[in-house]
This record gives sequence, structure tokens and C-alpha cells, in this order.
Amino acid sequence: MINLVFQKYNISNLPLLFPIRVIVPAGTTRVISFPDEFLGRAVSILIQNNDGTNNASYQYGGNALEFQNLAASAFRTIDGTAIDRLAVIAGAVGSVLVEAQVLPIERADIPIVEAVN
Repeated sequence: MINLVFQKYNISNLPLLFPIRVIVPAGTTRVISFPDEFLGRAVSILIQNNDGTNNASYQYGGNALEFQNLAASAFRTIDGTAIDRLAVIAGAVGSVLVEAQVLPIERADIPIVEAVN
């Protein structure tokens, strides 16, 4: 039997978050991998569509969730979750701004495999 042990965060042991900003140029698709690019997980995200005439799309949670529509000049926030991957498709005219608070990945976040006799 294998037990996986994860560290639980509370207000007294939560590490400092750091802000990041990514601009997705008009007419492009960008996949942001927070662990690979920023060595952390996004716990709060703002997605802002700077295109005044075209919709943008975004997807988080890998392929488990469908792409969501983001209307022209609109924004969306995602809070209270740990996100590893965010895909954004910008409209033809304007960029999409992604701002996030990232929680650094620490060694304790990696599951410990314990053998139980």
C-alpha cells in the first residue's frame, strides 16, 4: 500500500505569493504552464480581453474543461484554486492580458511515497 502525503496550507504557513504578467498578442494562442515558466501554481488569475471588437477564449484545467468565451473588452477572474496550465486564444485585433498571483512550488508539495507493511 502506498500513502501520498501533501502539505496543507493555512494562513500561518502560506508562503509569499509573487505576481506575474503575460501579454498574449492579437491573433495568437498561448499556453502558460505555471510550474514550468514560473516555478509555481497560480492561485488567483485575472484574464483581460483588450480587444474591443472580438472575443477571446481561455481554458484551464487541461483538456478536462472546455474553452470558455471572453467577450470583447471583458475580464474574468479565477480565485481560490491551484492552476498549473492556462491556454488563451486572443482575438484578431487586441491582446489578452493575464495577471496572476503564483504560489511557489516547494519540495514539500511533491508527494512523498511511503511504503506501508
